Amino acid sequence: MDKYELGQSQMGSVTEQQQEIRLDLELEKNIYYDSSIIYGYINDLCENPIQNARVSFIDEDNKEIGAVYSSKQGFYIYMGVKQNSKIKIVVEKIGYKKMVSESLNIYSEAYEYNVYLEQAIIPDKTLISGHIVDEKDIPLANISMYLLKKTCYGGEIIYKVTISNIYGQFVFSRIPKGNYCIIVNNPKFKAYQEYIEIIETDKIFDINIKLIKRNTKTKISGQVKDKIGNPIPNALAILYRIEEDGRFVSVKYTMCDQEGKYSFADIPYANYVVKAK
Repeated sequence: MDKYELGQSQMGSVTEQQQEIRLDLELEKNIYYDSSIIYGYINDLCENPIQNARVSFIDEDNKEIGAVYSSKQGFYIYMGVKQNSKIKIVVEKIGYKKMVSESLNIYSEAYEYNVYLEQAIIPDKTLISGHIVDEKDIPLANISMYLLKKTCYGGEIIYKVTISNIYGQFVFSRIPKGNYCIIVNNPKFKAYQEYIEIIETDKIFDINIKLIKRNTKTKISGQVKDKIGNPIPNALAILYRIEEDGRFVSVKYTMCDQEGKYSFADIPYANYVVKAK
């Protein structure tokens, strides 16, 4: 390795009037003078070259001092390692297992280090995740969700079960190829199902589910009494729905029986009060 970089003087013009021209030069010290050239080839286990593999160089303080990428022929070369030093070489490429060398003592001006990368085994699995909300896009927590898998006999089996968290998030992990159906069957909401066909590996399916509230109706009943506990027969009972702004809206009315009892049927979800006279 040359001690100094190639230098160049300023331009001088030679004419008849000038008998002598002085062209002084100042040479820059070669920053790689005491460095070693690290080079080699990156191949797979079948001796095929691997292009664009990242080759990084780690010093004794576990810091990266530089990195290069392999060529189409799998060749790499780096000149930033000082002689008489110790390094590790790390080689990475998507689809291959990461390689980390042992600690290497670099003494010579040139050091050859060839690498054989082993292909990574990509699992034949994927991920199904998403959010579950109500009609107002409010996240729904603690909603049970079922993942059914279609069998080769045409039927379906429950393959996985999960529950949404407080943010309405859910995940079905490590799902192999196949045909699936996501089922949500909560008594407060209409039944939901969605079919998914997984034909690719190492993929994330993002599914957002919106549940619609059931128009479920219930019964409101009670008894009208005086302050000492005696039933008031034939009292008029009026049912009021409480709106979000606090207003009372009359919904139904009925007459109590001889024991002061009343009943309202087929009442949808809401907040109510009963008034009587």
